[in-house]
Amino acid sequence: MGIGVWFWALGTLPLAMAGAGGVALGPQPWLTFPVGPVQTFLGWTDPPWAVRVPILDGPWFAWVEVPPLRLAVGRSPGHALVALVRDPKNLYFSWEILGAPWFSLFGSLGGENACGLRLRWKELWAAALIRKGDFSLWCGAYF
Repeated sequence: MGIGVWFWALGTLPLAMAGAGGVALGPQPWLTFPVGPVQTFLGWTDPPWAVRVPILDGPWFAWVEVPPLRLAVGRSPGHALVALVRDPKNLYFSWEILGAPWFSLFGSLGGENACGLRLRWKELWAAALIRKGDFSLWCGAYF
């Protein structure tokens, strides 16, 4: 999974659960925008596009992403967001812990292990990510 697709699929649980749009600038920039309940992803990655379709809404969230086919089930227990994400090759446990309205830790365990921190100010955010021993910086906005 490319870093942009990884960051979109596993590093943006608030975006996935809210069905919102966003833009990210980093090693592989991407844009996602809602079209009704569907989120469309465009990026400088392989593949350069993806679609996220919600299939469950409420205390439990579920969505399908293609391509590649990924199924995710998530929940927000307290000040955390967690999701199990299954793609054709791996199972991931994706998480985000909201330490304050302006700060959170996020990451993934399983198919790919990664950890990052995100700072937020209103709709703007900046993040640092460690994945596969590489360090990357990201910034963006939710809309």
